[in-house]
Amino acid sequence: MKRIVTIAVMVLGVLQGTAQQVHDQETFFVDGFHGGVYGHYPLDTYTQFIVDQLEQHPDWYIGLEIEPETWDSVQVRTPQAYQRFRQYVNGPQVEVTNPTYAQPYLYNISGESIIRQFQYGMQKLRHHFPGITFTTYSCEEPCFTSQLPQLLTLLGFKYASLKCPDTCWGGYTGAYGGQLVNWVGPDGTSLLTVPRYACEALQEGSVWQTIAWKNNPAFLEACRQAGISHPVGMCYQDAGWTYGPWLRKEKGNTRYVRWTDYIEKHTAGRSDDYWHMTQEDLHPALMWGSQVLQRIGRQVREAENRLVQAEKLAVIRHQPLPEAAHDEAWRTLMLAQHHDSWIVPYNRLKNYGSWADAIRMWTDHTLSFVRQQLTVSDGGAQVVYNTTGHPRHEVIEADGQLMEVDVPAFGYSTFVVANEQSSSTSFHLPPSTLHVLENDLYRITFDLEHGGTLSSLIDKTTGRELVDTAAERRFLELRGHFPRHGGFRSSTEQRATLTWIECHPLRQRVRIDGEVAGVPFSQTVTLTKGQPRIDCQLHISWQSDMTVGEGRHQQRNARRTTYYDTRYMLRLFFPVALQSPSLSKDAPFDVCESRLTDTYFNRWDSIRHNIVLNWVDLSEGKAPAQQGLALLSDHTTSYTYGHDEPLSLTVQYAGQGLWWRRYPIDGPTDISYALVAHQGTWEQARLPRMVEDWQNPLMVSTAPSAYGAETRSLLECDCQVSAAMLHSDGTMTLRLFNDSPHDREVLLKLKVPVSMLSETDLNGRVLRQHAVGSDGTVRLPMSRFGVMTLVMDS
Repeated sequence: MKRIVTIAVMVLGVLQGTAQQVHDQETFFVDGFHGGVYGHYPLDTYTQFIVDQLEQHPDWYIGLEIEPETWDSVQVRTPQAYQRFRQYVNGPQVEVTNPTYAQPYLYNISGESIIRQFQYGMQKLRHHFPGITFTTYSCEEPCFTSQLPQLLTLLGFKYASLKCPDTCWGGYTGAYGGQLVNWVGPDGTSLLTVPRYACEALQEGSVWQTIAWKNNPAFLEACRQAGISHPVGMCYQDAGWTYGPWLRKEKGNTRYVRWTDYIEKHTAGRSDDYWHMTQEDLHPALMWGSQVLQRIGRQVREAENRLVQAEKLAVIRHQPLPEAAHDEAWRTLMLAQHHDSWIVPYNRLKNYGSWADAIRMWTDHTLSFVRQQLTVSDGGAQVVYNTTGHPRHEVIEADGQLMEVDVPAFGYSTFVVANEQSSSTSFHLPPSTLHVLENDLYRITFDLEHGGTLSSLIDKTTGRELVDTAAERRFLELRGHFPRHGGFRSSTEQRATLTWIECHPLRQRVRIDGEVAGVPFSQTVTLTKGQPRIDCQLHISWQSDMTVGEGRHQQRNARRTTYYDTRYMLRLFFPVALQSPSLSKDAPFDVCESRLTDTYFNRWDSIRHNIVLNWVDLSEGKAPAQQGLALLSDHTTSYTYGHDEPLSLTVQYAGQGLWWRRYPIDGPTDISYALVAHQGTWEQARLPRMVEDWQNPLMVSTAPSAYGAETRSLLECDCQVSAAMLHSDGTMTLRLFNDSPHDREVLLKLKVPVSMLSETDLNGRVLRQHAVGSDGTVRLPMSRFGVMTLVMDS
């Protein structure tokens, strides 16, 4: 008995000692606010509330992630509070850590859109708060992407935080490292960063938090054991909450601190740990496959592609875009990229209906601006424009006629439309089991008996068969789980029909009509002469709302979910005849070589990166026998892949979702995708160039009569032209992206007189000058996946 008492006293002593060590630990907390005029910011009261709290608590330091446009309304609605708040922004208590215009998730939009989000947001904030600086990037939601170190550095940032402890509904970053790490981007740029510590576990009993959301003893003890001498927690409160300082009983001896002050004053300010974080170290999970998110993804993708293309077109035409209208087109697109657009699309938004309603209006406005730029009033010659940096030989359609054209790099060609009969036709073929679609590059055999799937896809360049005929799933099979309609159902269960839509020497197009679970669908497949893409459109004519997916009952706050497991969703399958391929996928200004064995998960605490931004590629073998197949998507969505599952694209989910609301089917499903067979790796096949062509189609338009019979090129380069803008002062900004995984010298050929070529950062600060050869040639050393901005004076 005495021994038991002795042991109990010893254990109690150890526990008390541990508690004392935690109590004596110097700890920090980053508090602040998140939201804005579109995200629950009470315009008439909240600025005054923040000012009052700062005055009452002089030892309270905060970070801000407030939509920059908010201050336009605050300035008008509460001018006195606005003026008092301006004094704090440039003082020691407040730091703006996410200046993006609309707080996008970043990983789900284009790299160029990310740059504009920062540039427009920082411009707006500098207007309201002259002298404001941006030093540390931090956010409340998982608004990250692998290329941030390079982009933030070019924007003037010094540090970042990868924590988002209190709002992980949409995912989280991987747990890694200790107090500080050097976050290394794909181009090699490193940024001193506070990570989500390796010891920073997900909060027990929660589906939206890590243990760092309050400086509770469990978090601080985990940090102590991990050797983190000055741990820091974080929470950016939703704008509208009226707690004031976030910590209550947990505060203890914790000190509130701004991120920049924490890194510079309370850490060593350096790290020997270099973390080459890939896109798969991000763990995002949204309602992929739901109709609402599918539509949002397609609307945003079309708008961002077309708006950047309109800017390039203005450079080629040497006609600056109207500045105010151009800025407004970007404004509405950036708002459509807001993270709330994607995670709470059904939430109400004042004056707009729902977020989904607002996104449709915003992207419609952007596209309306783009259409206006394509119209030329005096209607001269017919012109085809090429907004990429390489010459193209392609088939175009003009006035209902198909023709082959050659268009120089970043320029235009004029042409005359021959008076020929229209190429379009439509006819059904007599009953048969197999039908063939063929051109110079591919031979496709459709198996109508099995739902119009492909029994063969021959790459005529190599003669190889792309379809894995031994696979359980069939190529282009639609299959998903319909809980109230017999479980797993497949399009192969019903015979399909085939209709020829177009039969022309330059282009052939067929439509497959079939059913899956009694729901009619049609799939259009197009082959174009000389075009390595197989272009496809899928249309599903849903008759009513029905559940598609796992369909099990979802308990509130349960980590086991019904809406993450893509294996139950309606998917489009691509069993490729490759034995052990590697999988690659693009990200904004990056390509990720996947390390995942599979993409399966059905729990919030085990999210895996299964995101398709623009493309996913499978390839295997060694040169010269290396081969592959790429899948291109017209919207950000998810894919599935594993050792026992072929590559598939998520097409439809309907059922219970985030915040326990139903994500319904409320209309038809429409998506576009493409397939590209290639030799070599994705890099050797120049897959990014093919995607660039897909997203920058040759544009046919009328042009001023002064064009005459000209063919003109402004420049040519062997990398991507991410953006090109003509300014009212006659200068031109050109942004290049090295889409290669290797450092290399990029060759830029300027075909217009240029007196000076300056390389700048993303704030316009000149970094260096580049010499232009007498023949207009410039040799530019670029890092792997590097982004370079050039300003030309002509």
